[in-house]
Amino acid sequence: MILDIARDKGNLLYVLNRGYWYRNNNFVTILTMDEEFIREFGTRGEGDGEFVWPTSIATDNEGNVYVADEWLQRISIFDKDGNFLDKWGTPGAGKGELNGPAGLAFDGEDNLYISENLNHRVQKFTKEGRFLMTWGREGEGKGEFNRPWGITVDREGDVFVADWHNHRVQKFSPDGQYLANFSPPGTSSGNPHLPSDVAVDKEGDVYVVDWWNNTVEVYDPEGGHLTTFIGDAEKLSTWALAMLQANSDHVKARLRVKSLEPQWRFFRPIAITVDPDGKILVTDSQRCRIQIYQKEENWVDPDYNL
Repeated sequence: MILDIARDKGNLLYVLNRGYWYRNNNFVTILTMDEEFIREFGTRGEGDGEFVWPTSIATDNEGNVYVADEWLQRISIFDKDGNFLDKWGTPGAGKGELNGPAGLAFDGEDNLYISENLNHRVQKFTKEGRFLMTWGREGEGKGEFNRPWGITVDREGDVFVADWHNHRVQKFSPDGQYLANFSPPGTSSGNPHLPSDVAVDKEGDVYVVDWWNNTVEVYDPEGGHLTTFIGDAEKLSTWALAMLQANSDHVKARLRVKSLEPQWRFFRPIAITVDPDGKILVTDSQRCRIQIYQKEENWVDPDYNL
């Protein structure tokens, strides 16, 4: 299962994979935007460079790769080629301690924000692991969290947190002051909005992954809802096509299906990132793929009420 994705300042993607506990397949895949496979690194275990229950991945300004592990309560650091460099993290609920690190995001100064799923808060560290500050507690009010997950930092340094069980994304200043929240209307009842990740593009538009409803919701900077992505993977990737062509039974099975449209759609999307060129990368966890969209300049949804 694909858990998260990070892109460096060049053409490299780092894809975090996590298998079931009894399988030895926790690793990071390095590839290019053109689907060129580079290498993999990491394995299941508790030693240096190993993972037990990895949750998220991010890259710093030097291209080093950081992976959070909510079982080991630590952050592991690798160079751009996947060579282990260092690790840090202490289990607990005190300041600077970790319990369920779920999301990672760097600001422009290479400080690392971590959302903690089990401590219901956000902490800020230097990339070497020195504690800087924390905010949040369990609850439903402004600035409170209920199992927060994905996190991102926009160009202004503001912090956005996917507040999973509170059915919303909250926005904060760099020092943790509450600013706003993003949530579709009516999501606290029958069909809840369960946001697993959030990203912000250079224009300030906000992209929220709704894991439960298999969508990506898009908002303008003021919180107005712009549009919804449901998944549009009509064309198979190069890797998927090669796997399909290698198995004639799979080809025949697809020919018997009246419509392949359900396969195009998201199934438990879990993570998202937006690069400076306006490419929107959505991690479609249960379909083991990444869907990529391109934002058009000055694009407006025709159904959006101006």
